[in-house]
Amino acid sequence: MTEEQKKDYLYFLFIITVIMLAVLYFTVPERSMIIENQMQWWKEFKETFLGFLS
Repeated sequence: MTEEQKKDYLYFLFIITVIMLAVLYFTVPERSMIIENQMQWWKEFKETFLGFLS
């Protein structure tokens, strides 16, 4: 398998993942709750990461 083929497979996997997540996001009626949970998770992750670096 060449390096170019590996890139093609990874790109294909990335596109499929994005499409699957988009379908999941737009079919869930509780979209606002998902966004709030994601924002909370990223905030806690940032605080933990910055605490780890300090």
